[in-house]
Amino acid sequence: MFLLYHGSGSGEVRLLGEHNQAIWGLIRKKAINYLTLSGAREAAELLSGLPFQYWAGTNSFGDQFDLLYLSISVTQYLKLKLDAETKENKHRFNLIADALQETGNYVRFIAADMEDGESDAVSTPTLEITSAVVERALLDFETLTKSHGAVSGIDRVHTALHGYLIEICRGANISHNTGADITALFNLIRQQHPKFQAQPPGTEPQKMLRGLAQIVDAMNPVRNNSSLAHPNENLIEEPEAMLAANAVRSLLHYLNMKLH
Repeated sequence: MFLLYHGSGSGEVRLLGEHNQAIWGLIRKKAINYLTLSGAREAAELLSGLPFQYWAGTNSFGDQFDLLYLSISVTQYLKLKLDAETKENKHRFNLIADALQETGNYVRFIAADMEDGESDAVSTPTLEITSAVVERALLDFETLTKSHGAVSGIDRVHTALHGYLIEICRGANISHNTGADITALFNLIRQQHPKFQAQPPGTEPQKMLRGLAQIVDAMNPVRNNSSLAHPNENLIEEPEAMLAANAVRSLLHYLNMKLH
């Protein structure tokens, strides 16, 4: 657990239980309004943008207190921890604590923690070229993976990649058949997109690109024959489903960087 704000007393925190969410919603709204009206807009945006919960806590001395608590992914946690080291953000979390106290709700700590039981996964990139279909498919995959495993959402990764390749072709005026699959689209992009015309030096990058092409080609039978996109009897195993998802997300990261 990382303390974003530390009030008086011991820095030890033991979570007791979450306060009523409806009450917290009212408290949070009052604090955001207070921050906004007092000119602390960045602090207001932090409080409104992060999914804080309102908890009761204690420590080994038997003290009881309230705190804001945040449980987020490893990636989000590391980014927040890094951002919180800046003087500006330290001040903003102090302002949040002050706003809560001014509106009648003292918190001793503002704390963040990493979610338990996360799968080892490549992060989903923020794409420069995208569409509503691509974003919805990526969101569906994240949601389904967290609740039911990667097997349940692997077809959404295929949909996201397919939609993303279509958007790349549209943006670069690359003509393609209406029913072109991801293999055909990826080949067209490699052959015709201006950013792929200058070959990187050496033979190894070309070998890697050919490997990526094989991954793309393998996604079609995975989606059609081994996923829940159809009533298939033999589904892909969970480790291989996550491998496929990570491979596609790595490809999305690469194309997002390569084409911009």
